[in-house]
Amino acid sequence: MQAFQKRLMQFREKLSPLEVQVLDYILRHPEEVIRLSVEEMAKKIFVSTATISRTCRRIGFRGFQDFKYELSKNIAQAAQPPASPPSYLLSQHMERVKREMEKTLQSIDEEKIKRAAEYIEQSTHIELFGVGNSLPICVDAARKLMFSGKICHAREDWDELRSAANSLTEKDLAILVSYSGETLYMLEYAQILKSRKVKTVTITGTPHNRLQQEADLALHAHIVHCYFDDLDMCSRFPLSIILDFIIITYLNLKNNAGKERDR
Repeated sequence: MQAFQKRLMQFREKLSPLEVQVLDYILRHPEEVIRLSVEEMAKKIFVSTATISRTCRRIGFRGFQDFKYELSKNIAQAAQPPASPPSYLLSQHMERVKREMEKTLQSIDEEKIKRAAEYIEQSTHIELFGVGNSLPICVDAARKLMFSGKICHAREDWDELRSAANSLTEKDLAILVSYSGETLYMLEYAQILKSRKVKTVTITGTPHNRLQQEADLALHAHIVHCYFDDLDMCSRFPLSIILDFIIITYLNLKNNAGKERDR
């Protein structure tokens, strides 16, 4: 985070007084800024939204949203311990996995889990969207839902996923699973689904990501960054745990509804 702030400070002398005002507020209140819209921030520091957008472009970003994404990523990285190098003992990684499990369970929002289960119950067709390392989680969840009697798919081909997004309707449900919440394909699918008014649930492993901003319901797992050189060793099981909780809750709703009908 300090390196990111130093990088921003290098632009200070090149900015106008109003732009310096914007930059100084960002540097003093980074965690607040990632929660604000450009309009809210403009009101707080008494400048125009155009000034904020211009400042973001002057310091090397496409705009305010692009800057907020980079800022939130740096805040998240600063809050997490560095990934363990390969020379560390296995116990270090066992502790990492334990911490992920505990923090994910502690942050579970039961009301959101129940709402997601209700979405499944009310939907005609369910499509799970996941690419890369998130795909196996989606395939597993789709099998469970299919065996429970729901029409459900988890497709491997990215073009097929795009086609599926373009074919879903307001009666269907899309569940999007992504560790980062920033994968371009997933963001594209989310925008297609939103334009078609398809109800969406996102399950992501990093806070303050763009994918969850497109969702009707966003759930978050706790995942610690872990890379060996360029090899992604980040866990995906916290994402799977949340999906399992949603499916279990759905099955319980279905079972209770069946008992009511039998009375």
